[in-house]
Amino acid sequence: MDWLRNIRVVLVGSQEPMNVGAVARAMQNFGLEDLWLVAPEPRVLEDLEKPPKDSLAYRLAVHAEEVLAGLKVATRLPEAVAEARLVVGTTVREREIYTGPLVGPRPMAEAVARVAPQGVVALVFGRETSGLTKEEIDLSQLIVRIPTSPKQPSLNLAQAVLILCYEVFCLAQTPPPPLPDPLAEREALERLFEDLREYVLRIGFTDERRLPYTMRRFRRLLHKAHLTPGEVQFLRGFLHQSRWYAAHGRRKTDPEA
Repeated sequence: MDWLRNIRVVLVGSQEPMNVGAVARAMQNFGLEDLWLVAPEPRVLEDLEKPPKDSLAYRLAVHAEEVLAGLKVATRLPEAVAEARLVVGTTVREREIYTGPLVGPRPMAEAVARVAPQGVVALVFGRETSGLTKEEIDLSQLIVRIPTSPKQPSLNLAQAVLILCYEVFCLAQTPPPPLPDPLAEREALERLFEDLREYVLRIGFTDERRLPYTMRRFRRLLHKAHLTPGEVQFLRGFLHQSRWYAAHGRRKTDPEA
């Protein structure tokens, strides 16, 4: 269960201080402590700066004050997940082009339990009113949707966090075997996708209008490969060499070049 400390809960655009406190309590219930807020509403930060006895967040974080005291704030999501080996995005939507498979809570927990022994795994939750944007979901290798009744498909933020934390905690008792090779960190993958984006535009594979759709398909394809750090470097080298060759007509290693 030591790898539970590698599970990071990331809340994007948090709007209600009480929800942040309730999330901290849910995390503490199941042994998680690493909480990040990305671009929270000003009233959330203002509430967290109040003395605990006057703070709505601390009032809801029963016995989880240390989680709130240790939380980190980022301005953008890539900053909060840069070192993650696996990013899990959450959604209530069913029909979109996702960059990773759409799974339920239990398969999500199985994937998390296999990767977390290597390093950080980020569980990313969106805004209370609108969830994650497509661009934010694009950072995820795995997308999780909690099955709910069609009459009321959306969950309270803290409820959603509690369900996923519970599933991960249960898998921690009898975890599946870890992945044999370390996965590349999110920041390295994003550098690869930036190279790929530039490459497909330069060779005319797609145009600006269809670029988001094309890149989502590339992300989905490469996420399935579970790339290691060495494989990411190999692909980036290939793209750099290909761009150079397209511009100069010869390989850098050609002695006549």
